[in-house]
Amino acid sequence: MYKPPVLIVAAVQLLLVSLAGAGLHLGGKPVTALSVVLGGLLCALPNAYFGLRAFRDSGARAANRVLENFYRGETGKFVLTLVGFAAVFVVVRPLDPAALFISYGLCVIVQWVLVARAVR
Repeated sequence: MYKPPVLIVAAVQLLLVSLAGAGLHLGGKPVTALSVVLGGLLCALPNAYFGLRAFRDSGARAANRVLENFYRGETGKFVLTLVGFAAVFVVVRPLDPAALFISYGLCVIVQWVLVARAVR
């Protein structure tokens, strides 16, 4: 079965964020570690959803379905990200918001770099 590059990117993001979280936790910063992991999850999981949704169909005959899947995938990714951030801020206490946003931002940058390299 074909694995879209988006899923590979999400897997790399999850690996990097897990390593960073483990290092911070072992370094005695459990709140920061949890915040870093959650920030990475808020980026990687909606990304994986998009990848699964958007790359369901392929081929010229399925062009309309492919476009529809991309729109639905992107909308779902956006909603999952918004709901995820809201849930984290409501449920998780204590939280390090700076670590959460930095981790999210770094995961987005990792995504850009990996996708740029894959396109070459």
